[in-house]
Amino acid sequence: MKKVITYDELLDKIPNKYTLTITAGKRARDIGRGAPVLTKVSKKDTIVMKTFREILDNKVTFGEQREEDLNEQE
Repeated sequence: MKKVITYDELLDKIPNKYTLTITAGKRARDIGRGAPVLTKVSKKDTIVMKTFREILDNKVTFGEQREEDLNEQE
């Protein structure tokens, strides 16, 4: 059984609900237009679920946090 994604888990990654909404919406549109999915997901997952899984896996972030993550990976 797949783990259910909760709103609180998403808010742990992106603490502002408005920023979370904008970030998730932009990424979902990108995936819908054919952008590759950055994390392992089920084929049955919807575009929104794929986006949420990417956020939980720290593949999608926002603003300065994204630059810090990139520097840590180098």
